[in-house]
Amino acid sequence: MSRSGASPEQRQQASEADATATTFHASEHQHIRYNPLQDEWVLVSAHRMKRPWQGQVEPSLLKTVPRHDPQNPLCPGATRANGEVNPYYDGTFLFDNDFPALQPDAPNPGPSDHPLFQAEAAQGVCKVLCFHPWSDVTLPLMSVSEIRAVIDVWASVIEELGARYPWVQIFENKGAMMGCSNPHPHCQVWASSFLPNIAQREEQSQRAYQSQHGEPLLMEYGRQELLRKERLVLTSEHWLVLVPYWAVWPFQTLLLPRRHVRRLPELTPTERDDLALIMKKLLTKYDNLFETSFPYTMGWHGAPTRSEAGANWDHWQLHAHYYPPLLRSATVRKFMVGYEMLAQAQRDLTPEQMSSSCSGLSRFLFALAIALVSASSSCPQAWGPPGVQYGQPGRSVTLCCPGVTAGAPVSWFRDGETRLLQGPDSGLGHELVLARADNTDEGTYICRTLDGALGGVVNLQLGYPPSRPIVSCQAADYENFSCTWSPSQVSGLPTRYLTSYRKKTVPGADDQRMSPSTGPWPCPQDPPGAARCVVHGAEFWSQYRINVTEVNPLGASTRLLDVSLQSILRPDPPQGLRVESVPGYPRRLRASWMYPASWPRQPHFLLKFRLQYRPVQHPAWSMVEPAGLEEVITDAVAGLPHAVRVSARDFLDAGTWSAWSPEAWGTPSTGSLPKEIPAGGQPHTHLEEELQADSPASPRPSLLPDLQPLVHRDPLEQVAVLASLGIFSFLGLAAGALALGLWLRLRPDGKDRPQKPGFLAPMITVDKLPGAPNL
Repeated sequence: MSRSGASPEQRQQASEADATATTFHASEHQHIRYNPLQDEWVLVSAHRMKRPWQGQVEPSLLKTVPRHDPQNPLCPGATRANGEVNPYYDGTFLFDNDFPALQPDAPNPGPSDHPLFQAEAAQGVCKVLCFHPWSDVTLPLMSVSEIRAVIDVWASVIEELGARYPWVQIFENKGAMMGCSNPHPHCQVWASSFLPNIAQREEQSQRAYQSQHGEPLLMEYGRQELLRKERLVLTSEHWLVLVPYWAVWPFQTLLLPRRHVRRLPELTPTERDDLALIMKKLLTKYDNLFETSFPYTMGWHGAPTRSEAGANWDHWQLHAHYYPPLLRSATVRKFMVGYEMLAQAQRDLTPEQMSSSCSGLSRFLFALAIALVSASSSCPQAWGPPGVQYGQPGRSVTLCCPGVTAGAPVSWFRDGETRLLQGPDSGLGHELVLARADNTDEGTYICRTLDGALGGVVNLQLGYPPSRPIVSCQAADYENFSCTWSPSQVSGLPTRYLTSYRKKTVPGADDQRMSPSTGPWPCPQDPPGAARCVVHGAEFWSQYRINVTEVNPLGASTRLLDVSLQSILRPDPPQGLRVESVPGYPRRLRASWMYPASWPRQPHFLLKFRLQYRPVQHPAWSMVEPAGLEEVITDAVAGLPHAVRVSARDFLDAGTWSAWSPEAWGTPSTGSLPKEIPAGGQPHTHLEEELQADSPASPRPSLLPDLQPLVHRDPLEQVAVLASLGIFSFLGLAAGALALGLWLRLRPDGKDRPQKPGFLAPMITVDKLPGAPNL
């Protein structure tokens, strides 16, 4: 397809001239790419990612969402705007949209009176599908079986509405950035009596390609991407995820089945299972990309339905589009404005760069999601002692009989009771459902097979899902830092913490964003199992993102914390503080200390110190900032024991002051200055123990807060000094003013009196020189 009015020969000559001048690199030079599925072009300008971002920065996407909000119209048991009350659903929940964009009984506008003013009838149905009863989970946090349940509902609703309408559009808007007004996990289903614009373009493109090449467009495209391996993100036995060659959005992906499938209901059970797993992997990769709940719009496109379903739609291939808006970070998004609204779509990040970022993500967090985040799984495993299963008070709890085949009918009893709780004819197989469990439901349950044999013993323990932990970090030196955490609320269930970190990069450096040098890496817990992890070998001027995830049998909750060493630096307190008297000086004490052992003392990373002291009977501290590792206190109170403490801080004021060192005590000398100097040339000294032998015992260290600095002078003495200074100042000013006035009054007038000879007076004037003319 031509993109200009130039002839093919002219375009070829221009291309050859350009090729001789510069070698083309897709990651460096702008170019346009063709989208054969929607018959349009996109401008790729990869070099623009080097520009600094000065545009809008979105607020943080991390937001605490309550698991159940009675005011949320999508939650179980909540009342919607039309007055209807939601059932207490445990899985998916499908209902008619209370404010539909399409209604089945809209009237026909009638014929148009002018070709420029045309309107046609539009009828339809709009539905809402809730994925999960919890508001604080999303598809990547749901179990594979729960995602499979969503896929089954998608297939059934397409069959139901497709019998009446030619197009059924399933789509999900995730995140406020995509205009989603409710955080509860859900999607929408719009069935219309007409074929929408994009569906029409895809229909025409796929039909034309099939007619020309004899096979479906997307089947051939999928095979080519598997051969080239340039834009693949994920592959499985039945599915593949790739970044389209023509992608418009920064991290856009296309989900394709490997087999020729026209519509979602045609998927086999095995393909649906595999779809649930690959969707979980893809969405987990999205969340891990910027370590946030990744916003996107996604939707399924399949062959048209209703009466058109009987036509030949073999040129159609089922596929799903994912359109995430994020560009450089969790807070910088792409805007489709300006040129893109008025001319054509444009992107900065090449599809090849994006696919390498997604496919190179760490598998560590995905393994966490698969192995540990089994929210509401019917048979949680690997938690606590064998035979213990878990649930939440006020919610339905499903217990499974561990010793029988899945689906086998069993009978359930409470331990020690003969009353049958649930018989084998319940239709629930090996499972027992307890509606709205409470504390009385905790305990031991027994399941028996049809022949009365013991199938298993289950102990039910109730508790609450995890909440975001409280995390704080501190660096005791400029090379290592540690983070500690605590739960924000007690869950009552066995809990694990998974910790990792990565180095943050400058926005726009997409070639480094996911490089191995930036992580993520595990943050080892020291000691294992402690609520503390340590990062060794950190860079002082870099920023790091800490990920602490609290996990228990009911789910997971993550806290992300951005830190830099220069802001969290807090040295350990100085060590070896000693306080000694100065013999012969009853108001002096000498304090000395050492650097903390954890601080690697280097010439370019020194510490500064502050020292506080007070008589032990006085509540307030005096403070000085020493220049080195010792200080002489010159205003101590003679004969009284003093408490001294010291703290440290980076000499460039990075971070904060350390905690105070343990207090040390000393008492000033009570003797007079020795007048004789022995033969050795040194004055006599008294040991601190001798000076303190007759002094009262030093009390325990005071924990009183700092009040006011200690002032050792008598208040009357201070008033007398200030008064004396004021009087002398006044007398001095008065004397100066009097002298100035007398001088001005007695000064002679300079006009009438003769001039005094100056330092040039001895010189002979010019008019007295011999032969000098009269001027």
